[in-house]
Amino acid sequence: MLAHFLTVVAVALAGHVAPADTSAGRKLVRLLNAESAQLIERGGVNYRKVTGPAQFLHNDTYILCDSAIWNVEKNVVDAMGNVQVIQNETVLYSDKIHYIADSSLAKVRGNLVQLIDKESNTLRTHYLDFHTRDSIARFFRGGSMRNKDGNTIESLNGVYESKIKRFKFLNNVEMESDSTLVKSDSLAYYTETQKAYFLGLTNVWQDTVYLRANGGWYEREAERYLFSENAYILTREQEVWADTIYYDKRASVAELTNNIQITDTVQKTIFFADKGVYTREPLTATLSRNPSLAYYSLNEEKRDTLFLSADTLKYYTKTIGELDSIFVASSIERYEESKRDPLERLIENVKRDRQSQQPKPTGPGRNTSINPQPPATAPPDKNNSPIDTINIKPITNDSISLRDPVAESKLSDTTTVRFALAFNNVKIYSGEMQARADSLSFNSLDSIARLYSNPVMWNEGSQFTSDSIQFIITSGKLKKAELLSNAYYISREDSLYFNQVKSTDMIGHFRENSLFRFDALGGASLLFFLAEDSVMTMMNEKECKFLSAAIDSGKLSRVKYFDGIKSDLFPLVSLEKGKDKLKGFKWRESERPLSRFDVCNRDIKESESEKTMKIEKPLFPNTRRFFPKTEQAGNTDLPLKKSSDLMHSLPDIQR
Repeated sequence: MLAHFLTVVAVALAGHVAPADTSAGRKLVRLLNAESAQLIERGGVNYRKVTGPAQFLHNDTYILCDSAIWNVEKNVVDAMGNVQVIQNETVLYSDKIHYIADSSLAKVRGNLVQLIDKESNTLRTHYLDFHTRDSIARFFRGGSMRNKDGNTIESLNGVYESKIKRFKFLNNVEMESDSTLVKSDSLAYYTETQKAYFLGLTNVWQDTVYLRANGGWYEREAERYLFSENAYILTREQEVWADTIYYDKRASVAELTNNIQITDTVQKTIFFADKGVYTREPLTATLSRNPSLAYYSLNEEKRDTLFLSADTLKYYTKTIGELDSIFVASSIERYEESKRDPLERLIENVKRDRQSQQPKPTGPGRNTSINPQPPATAPPDKNNSPIDTINIKPITNDSISLRDPVAESKLSDTTTVRFALAFNNVKIYSGEMQARADSLSFNSLDSIARLYSNPVMWNEGSQFTSDSIQFIITSGKLKKAELLSNAYYISREDSLYFNQVKSTDMIGHFRENSLFRFDALGGASLLFFLAEDSVMTMMNEKECKFLSAAIDSGKLSRVKYFDGIKSDLFPLVSLEKGKDKLKGFKWRESERPLSRFDVCNRDIKESESEKTMKIEKPLFPNTRRFFPKTEQAGNTDLPLKKSSDLMHSLPDIQR
C-alpha cells in the first residue's frame, strides 16, 4: 500500500514540477487525480500508466478518462475510456484522445466523437482535432450538429471556435431549421445569437418556396433573412430575381434591392425595379427606382406584350368585405356598362324620333368618304340593353335599393379584388398602341384602367387626348378606350395638315389590341383635308351630334355622321391662318414612346424554373449516421452530464 501511495505521489509531482526546459515557455500536463499511476517502459521510453478515473489539466483544460498512457518527457497523453475534454463550458466526449501538450492539440477519435457547448448544441463526428490554447475544434470526414430544438447542420469539414461561439461548416453543407432546408458551399453559425451566415452558393427550400443566393444570413430567433449576391426565388406562381432580398417573417415584410425582376405566370406580368417592398398581410407590393412592367398575352398564337413604367408602381389586394359597399356597387355597375355600346342607343333614339313624327333631324347624314360603306357600328348585343351616354351616372341609394349589383354578381365577402396604381410619369408601349399620363389606376372589379392628368394615347397614325382616358380590359385584352371630356382625335395627313375630330366624349374599339373604330359622342366638330392629284387643295369642316369612324392602318377609312349635320368646304389657298386647327389642337408626337426601350430598358431574364426543379434537396447522410431517427431531438443517447454540472465537480484550479 505504501509503495502504491508513493508511486501516485511521484507521478503527480512529475506533472506539477516544471522540468528544466520550462524556461522556454513549455507548459506541462498536470495529473490532478487518479486511482493509480505506474512507471512502465516501452521501447526504451518511460511512460506513466494511469488508472482512473483520472483527471489531467493543461491550458485550463481538463481531460477526464478511465485510463491513460502518459509520456512525461514528450508531454503527450493518450487517454482512453469515457474520455471527456472540458474547457469552460464546452465538453468533448470520445473513446480516446491523443493529446500533444506542446502543440496544445487533442486528436480526438472514436466510434462517436461528441462536442457539446454552453447552448447545448451537439456536434458529432468520428474525427476531431481540438486546440486547447486557441479553443478551436476542427472536424473532418463528416460531421453533424444538432441544437436543443432538433435543428441540424452537417458538412464534410468544419470548425468550432469556442471563444466567439461560432461553428463554421465547410463543404457539402446541409441544414434543417424549422421546416427550412438548406444546401450551401459554406456556412457560419453563431450559437449565442442563433444567426447563420451563408458563405457561398446557397439553396433554400421552405414549404413550396425555393430560394438561391451566393451569400446572406439567417436569424433564427428573430426569423429574419437576408439573401445577397444574385438572389433568386421560385414559387408556384412567381419567379423573383434581385441583387438583395431581406425578409422579416414575423412582420411579413420583404425588401428587394437592385435589378429586380418578378415574373408572375398567373397574371402574365413581369415587374422590374431597383427597390421593392412587399407585405403579405395585407398583401401590398410597392416598386420604385425605375420601376416598369411587361404584360404579355397570346393573340392567335402570337405573343403581344405591353410595357408600362412610372416613378412608382403599387399593387395591393382587398376582399369584398373590406371595401365600401357603395364603391363595390359602383364598380360592378361600371363593369356592366362597359360591355354595352352607347352608339346603338343613340341610333335607336334617332329612329324613335322619326317614327314619333317629332321634328326630324337632318341625320342620319351621308357618307362623305371616298369609298362609301355602311355605318361602322358593331351588331347589337341582344343580351345587353343600350345606355344613353358614355358618362357613368353616380349610383344613388335609391338605385341600389331597387337593384343590388353585388347580390346579382354572386360575389362573396371573401372574394379578392386586385388594385394597381402607377404614380407620376406614366408611359405605356405596345406594338400598335402607346400612351402617357401622370397617373394610372386599375381594379379587377370593373376591369378599367384609368389614365389621369393630361393623358394622351397613340394608335399607329392616330393621336387621342381628353381630360381622362379609361381602358376597358376583357380577358386580359384591350377592348375599348373611353375618352371622357374634351376628347380630341388627330391624324397627320401630310407634313402640313392634320385631320381632326373633337367632341365631348369618344370611344375607341380595339381588336387584338389594334384600333378599328372610334365613336365621337356629345357634339362633334371635324376638319378633313382633301387631295387632288396628290396635292392638298380643300379643307372639309363638319359638325354633327355624333359619328362613327372606321380605322384602317391608323387612318380614317370611312365616317358615318348622325343628326344635325353641317358641312363646309374651304380652298386651302384662301384659308385664313389658324382655321386649319380646331380649338385645343396639340400635336404631342415628341412625347410618344417609339419603342419598348423608351418605357422599359431592362433585359428580361429567362425562366430558371425547369433547371431549378432538378436540384436535389438535402439528404443529410451525416445526420442519419450520427443522429439515428430513433433518437429524440436533444437526447445524446449517452449518460453524459451537462457541461455546467461537470464544471462544478472539478477542482477550483481552473475556475
